[in-house]
This record gives sequence, C-alpha cells and structure tokens, in this order.
Amino acid sequence: MKLSIIIPVYNEANTIGAVIKTIHTLELIENIDKEIVIINDCSTDDSGLEIKKAIDSLGSPDNIISAKHEVNTGKGGAIHTGIQSVSGDYIIIQDADLELNPKEINLLLEKVIHGKVDIVYGSRFLNKTKGGTFLSNLANSFLTWLSNIIFRIKITDMETCYKLVPTKVFKSLNLVEKRFGFEPEITAKLAKDRSLKWAEVPISYSPRNEEQGKKIGWKDGFRAIYCILKYGLSKKN
Repeated sequence: MKLSIIIPVYNEANTIGAVIKTIHTLELIENIDKEIVIINDCSTDDSGLEIKKAIDSLGSPDNIISAKHEVNTGKGGAIHTGIQSVSGDYIIIQDADLELNPKEINLLLEKVIHGKVDIVYGSRFLNKTKGGTFLSNLANSFLTWLSNIIFRIKITDMETCYKLVPTKVFKSLNLVEKRFGFEPEITAKLAKDRSLKWAEVPISYSPRNEEQGKKIGWKDGFRAIYCILKYGLSKKN
C-alpha cells in the first residue's frame, strides 16, 4: 500500500520547509510507502526557494514530486494538478502550514486498515479541546450541519483538510472547484456513492490567524454554502 500526500502551497515560505521535512521523515504504520506531491500555486513570496532548499537538504529523494503553477489557481486548482501525478492507493491532502500534526495521518490510516472503511475524515471537533475562535468554530459547525442535512451523512468536520480517500475514488470524481469550495464539493460527491463506508477520527488543531498567514475568510464561507447546495442537490457526480 502506498499513500500519496498532496501539499498545495501558496505563500507559505515560513512553514513549507518544516512541513516537507516532517512529512518526509514521517513513518507510516504497517510499513506503508508514501510519496509527496508538492504544488507551488504561483507563490509570490520565497515558498519556491524554501521548497527547493528543503528537497535538496533531503538529498532530492525519488518519492518527492514538485511542480509549479505559472498562474495562481487556488487550493482546489493545486489539488487538481497534484491528482494527475499521484501513484498511491490512497490520497490525503496536507496543508503547507503547521495547523495540523502530520503524525496523526496514521490515525486515519489505522481506521482504514483495521476499521474496514473507505473514507476517513480527521475531525478537529471530536477532541475535548477545540482550537479556533468562537466565530470560526460556529461557522464550521453550521457548514457541517448543513452538509449533513443536504448530503445525508453524519460527520462533525466537513471543512477538515485531512480527508483520506482511495485514489480510484478520488480520480473518479469530476472536481471543478478551484479554491476553498473544494472541501464541500468533494464531500458532496463522495456522499453520492452510498456504497462507501465512512469514519472519523479526532485530530489536534493549532489554528493560525490572518497575521500568521490564514487565508480563508468570510467570503469563502458564503462560497461553501453555495457549493453545499449546488453539489449536494445536483444529481450529477
């Protein structure tokens, strides 16, 4: 079994080097292989330089693939590019910041291997101690509640970055959202396949603020509502 870890990057010069090194040294359970696919989404800071420095410092391993967009397309657009390069059995997305702990990817893998499920979401809201502001948590709770109603599923964190999905399933989805609408779109389209078995595991969360590089804002919240309704009510996958 091999896991493909896609890292979309946009102006994350302060953290991307540490993320790459952490993911590279991460030991996956059951001796699962991994590949790292980094997509620099036309960053305007030194992210490209930091990516190169990190890869060079690791000896340019064969399991790290790096590509760059000449035009910024957004998180979803970077993921679309990354999907084209993966060769693993499963895909997970890793943000280029340090809000989530990459070691906890193993919690999701363990659920697939021993829990006999297909899709695993890492939930920031199953932990007793929640990160984030009151307003951000309220927004996430509302979007997840709406998703559960429209998609006919039962999860606690629709907007989570950690979504572990079989590559065949991931590639079968006609994903079109280029920015943060990716999260509700993929959840809606996964939910349409009622044969898939879902699970969630608690993960830790150390949120950033706007000064530290947080990019998602209130406009993305309205876009998420639009995407929940659009893709959840559509009969197309």
